[in-house]
Amino acid sequence: MLAIFVSITACNSEQRSMEADDSEATVASETGGLPADVLYATRPLIGGEVYKTASFQANSLLHFDTTQLIQVLDTSDAMFVKARVHRDTTAYTGFVSKAILPE
Repeated sequence: MLAIFVSITACNSEQRSMEADDSEATVASETGGLPADVLYATRPLIGGEVYKTASFQANSLLHFDTTQLIQVLDTSDAMFVKARVHRDTTAYTGFVSKAILPE
């Protein structure tokens, strides 16, 4: 009888933990609504740079790490996305390598 009670209790606590996981917020909902020109927001897989133009030889506008939220504006380039990154009170718009963003 005790074994049945323990099994039922374990199942109930497991179900509660799954319910908590289902209610996790998405990146977009954590930051509120996205501006109209933003396709989606994401966090990079590794640190990287925002470049002035769509080239690795271009001037770097900003360095960022994996905690930085990146707002993707345009994905038409083969290797880069046009993106906006906010740092302190300034918004930087430039190009970020597609290779470091999740698909």
